[in-house]
Amino acid sequence: MKILRGEEIAEKKAENLHGIIERSGLEPSLKLIQIGDNEAASIYARAKIRRGKKIGIAVDLEKYDDISMKDLLKRIDDLAKDPQINGIMIENPLPKGFDYYEIVRNIPYYKDVDALSPYNQGLIALNREFLVPATPRAVIDIMDYYGYHENTVTIVNRSPVVGRPLSMMLLNRNYTVSVCHSKTKDIGSMTRSSKIVVVAVGRPGFLNREMVTPGSVVIDVGINYVNDKVVGDANFEDLSEYVEAITPVPGGVGPITATNILENVVKAAEFQKNNL
Repeated sequence: MKILRGEEIAEKKAENLHGIIERSGLEPSLKLIQIGDNEAASIYARAKIRRGKKIGIAVDLEKYDDISMKDLLKRIDDLAKDPQINGIMIENPLPKGFDYYEIVRNIPYYKDVDALSPYNQGLIALNREFLVPATPRAVIDIMDYYGYHENTVTIVNRSPVVGRPLSMMLLNRNYTVSVCHSKTKDIGSMTRSSKIVVVAVGRPGFLNREMVTPGSVVIDVGINYVNDKVVGDANFEDLSEYVEAITPVPGGVGPITATNILENVVKAAEFQKNNL
């Protein structure tokens, strides 16, 4: 069985981005906004700061213990108008009372490095991709790197962060795609029908060998904490001697995701330099 690790992919992408920055003379910058003190959000923010420094991207974290929605939108408007800021990203989760998609709707599409604004999502649907969400991009990076092209894929997720954009991005690349969700009556019958299964349901050990066929490929997007350990949505031990290949958690999709945010920052900086 093959372990589909993401660290090498992330490092190669980081090296490529560093080369683009050096050759172009760009000075890309990313503004992160975090409200509250969620530890997972803080860890992810610090990871982007560290990786950005290594690549050559200035990543700055702006934290608020308390801010109103009105004041937050005003701050985003200021950042949107600032030519020194190439990307704006809102760290999740947000406290109650904040509408993430209303916030993102106020970020210009060319600074929306999370790529979840209606404009960027629409470009994906039209097969005119510009900035794309980091996690779906990471899934495709793994498929590309390990040579799984134009296969049948079942995605167990329909969220606007993973399942919806990933399904469209795969269709754009000639994959045959099925999507399952919590109301799907027999998820196993669908996952068994595909060569590749992408799972992101937030349930530890959800995907087991009864739900896949021998020789299938499992890409695990889940991040769960069990007894202070990070585990995925796939039952790794159950599947490890049964499937052809599987991503580990941690160490699979995760390492690529932060790099893909920074890839969007570089794309955004190039666009702004050439078009604004």
